[in-house]
Amino acid sequence: MSRSVVRVSTFAAVSVLAGAAAADPVSPPALLGTLRGLPPALLVGSFGGGHGHGVRAPRGVFLGVDTGWAWLLGMSDVEARTLVPVDRNGWCYGARFGYQFASGVAIQARYDKLGVSAPDASGDLAVASAGVRYSVPVVPMPFAEALVGPAFHGTSTSPIVGLGVGASVFVARHVGFDVALRDWIVDLGGVHHIPTVTLGISAGFGG
Repeated sequence: MSRSVVRVSTFAAVSVLAGAAAADPVSPPALLGTLRGLPPALLVGSFGGGHGHGVRAPRGVFLGVDTGWAWLLGMSDVEARTLVPVDRNGWCYGARFGYQFASGVAIQARYDKLGVSAPDASGDLAVASAGVRYSVPVVPMPFAEALVGPAFHGTSTSPIVGLGVGASVFVARHVGFDVALRDWIVDLGGVHHIPTVTLGISAGFGG
């Protein structure tokens, strides 16, 4: 007898709760309680990683600009023979564009004015380069990149390689700020290093 009463009571309680849920399926207290149990949302832009724990970056085209300071390091014989003084440090600036994949890998092309002169005083150094960047899917978003291309100085060109690390912070889904440290390695009558420290902004156009 007691088991029958318990079963009937349980059935009645379930029926009452089901009816209440059907009558008020979006009860504000219940909805707020559910939201409180959810993990905090992460807002990540379109130039970072694309996997892991809700950190997602939609793929798409991006544009960016940056500026900072550059130094010319190293001495060569041609520089020792040059009587014209060269600029060994100065303001640098650059622009980049490319395509960001959801995996965190981006292909990009850059144009940079390095703000320093070639050691032989043949002209200021400018670089056209292409390469890849990989962003780690955490917040803020660290990245590493490799670039290669020609360096222009006057009427001459020299091969140059750029290696960079930095981090991105996003203020909107498709707008982010970059801080980057790059080392440009160029052969100008001897190997020279041109480290740069830059602050940049990027905007994406994609999903």
